[in-house]
Amino acid sequence: TVVAIAGATGSGKSSLFNAVTGTRIAEQGPRRPTTSMTMAASFSASNNELLDLLDVPRRYEVQAPVDGMQDLILLDLPDHDSTATAHREEVDRLVSLVDQFIWVLDPQKYADAVVHQQFLRPLAANADVTLVVLNQVDRLEASTRREVLADLTNLLARDGLGGVPVLATSARTGEGVPELRSAV
Repeated sequence: TVVAIAGATGSGKSSLFNAVTGTRIAEQGPRRPTTSMTMAASFSASNNELLDLLDVPRRYEVQAPVDGMQDLILLDLPDHDSTATAHREEVDRLVSLVDQFIWVLDPQKYADAVVHQQFLRPLAANADVTLVVLNQVDRLEASTRREVLADLTNLLARDGLGGVPVLATSARTGEGVPELRSAV
């Protein structure tokens, strides 16, 4: 099963990728965008033929942090909103090839029109394999968090993604990471 993590610059995709994999293989840093090429973490022997087909050159074999992830390949994608055209093209290419898509949003840009109009709405036909994550929830007060999650859920419903699971996570604190692992 191939699962891709996608989102905007600064949403914490690579930090979340590291948290889910239990590694530090994805670069994180103040320079944005940090992820310029798709990277794969395989939780068992890499399926090189599949990764060749997906054209994913950066590959790592890592131990599954929990049982049940052994048949999973997790992809960390470049930022869809990067000024580098190749990054956007890479995300567009992989959207139609992976088994499950995780869209990572953050409290600052979760309602960004570009994300909803150009990415989430077109994925409405694939709602059954789409998961939305609001990352960086540790930056929100409890009452604000509830408001943002409710607003995000309403926005997703308008995008045709009503009923899509929405998880609250913090890659920094680990909140919601076990639930995300279970969901994939």
